[in-house]
Amino acid sequence: MLIEHYLLLLVGSFFATLMGSLVGVGGGFIIIGILSIFLPINILIPVLAAILASIDLIRAIAFRQYLFKPIFFPFALGCIVGVACGTFFFVTLPEKVIGTGLVALVIVTLFTPLGAKFNRLKYPYTWIGVTHSFLSTIFGFGGLFQSAILRTKLVNLQLTATLATSFLVLEILKINFYMIHGFDYTPYLGIILSAVGGAIPASLIGRKYAVTISDNFYRTFQKAIIGCIAMSILAKVWW
Repeated sequence: MLIEHYLLLLVGSFFATLMGSLVGVGGGFIIIGILSIFLPINILIPVLAAILASIDLIRAIAFRQYLFKPIFFPFALGCIVGVACGTFFFVTLPEKVIGTGLVALVIVTLFTPLGAKFNRLKYPYTWIGVTHSFLSTIFGFGGLFQSAILRTKLVNLQLTATLATSFLVLEILKINFYMIHGFDYTPYLGIILSAVGGAIPASLIGRKYAVTISDNFYRTFQKAIIGCIAMSILAKVWW
């Protein structure tokens, strides 16, 4: 991998983490776009898990006092089952199926209240954890948790903290199951460290200014960013 790629990832990780700290989600899509330049998707998704775990760890620490535990704990419990099942499919599906499924999932969750439908069930966030983590393990994106939590009355600081901490648990589980199925992270440590280098200062900046962003802008900006990056991923997969 060229030095330019490491620098691109360093800068991209900075802006991705800053976006995630300010508006909760959307940062992971920037990382996907950068990684897709030099990694095939079957390598990209396990590496993405390690990068996002590092970024979410920093964000979870920075926003820890705003964590909403009644949502976090049921979601984390469901992730154990979802990740364990999802890894079996990830290792067997072809690359184009994973890439196309990722974009389809993004579009569906962006324009439909799919996650909110789980509120009709008993223990909704446990079931969201199972389903979201299953999809995230296969496609690198689950979508359901964001869709559900954005329809709660949590303010942006609570959203950021709960998303970061929940996804930290999810990504750690994914890393362990990818390794169980034979994925070796050693050749990609430079990529992961470059991303972490950009994430640290961005989290500090985001923690300072997140409180100044209105909740309405927070939710609208999230959807706009996710939609734009989904289109770029689709172009990458087919062209």
